[in-house]
Amino acid sequence: MLQQNLNLWILPDIGSFSKFGSPCVWNRDYHPSDEAFEKFNSHQAYRYYAMWGAAILYLLGLATFLVCSIFGMIGCWRRSTKIVLTTALLMLFSVMFLAGSMACWHLVNYLERHVLDVPPFYKSWEPLLKQTTKLSYGWSYIVSWAGIGFILLASTFMLLSYKKIKEEEERAVEVKRAPYMVSNYYDKTSAMVPYAYGTYAGYGAAYPPYYGQYMNTMGNAGYYGYMTYAR
Repeated sequence: MLQQNLNLWILPDIGSFSKFGSPCVWNRDYHPSDEAFEKFNSHQAYRYYAMWGAAILYLLGLATFLVCSIFGMIGCWRRSTKIVLTTALLMLFSVMFLAGSMACWHLVNYLERHVLDVPPFYKSWEPLLKQTTKLSYGWSYIVSWAGIGFILLASTFMLLSYKKIKEEEERAVEVKRAPYMVSNYYDKTSAMVPYAYGTYAGYGAAYPPYYGQYMNTMGNAGYYGYMTYAR
């Protein structure tokens, strides 16, 4: 009977066995019972959702970075500007997911150490236990932020690669198009001739104007001739 009760108490923590033979640890922080979840206050609920947010965003960041790695190798091999640009943008999304995951983790850490005053969190401990406890970040924390920084740096390099490949393609198009371009040896400004009757390129009359023999006599009021009968 004692062994049966002990198994009932242990099984919810250990969980079932996986196909590989190792036990699946059942974390009550991520999977609380319905009775325990109903008793959560607002800060405990924030901690619960922030924990899930950190895990989900971290998985999304890793999955996005895996896709970026595949697209990046294909883009560099084919020298495709579209694939390189897509890789750079996906890397930025990966950085956003991973940074969001770390932000959620920091929120959980802050709530556990400075806000929550219910067991088993830090503020509910005995003063002697608090004095003899030392809290510090491990090497994995530093490696996580360093990895996010390197991904951001790689995204910047991919954007620069996209710009350089684009410029190289534009120069190649100009080189191919250059033999088909006809040079203009004429000055277009001097070729523009204003329209004027009896003038040649604006340098005066080359020929006498038509009906020039009537110009001197049309001013005479006593003359009766062509186009003067209506006076």
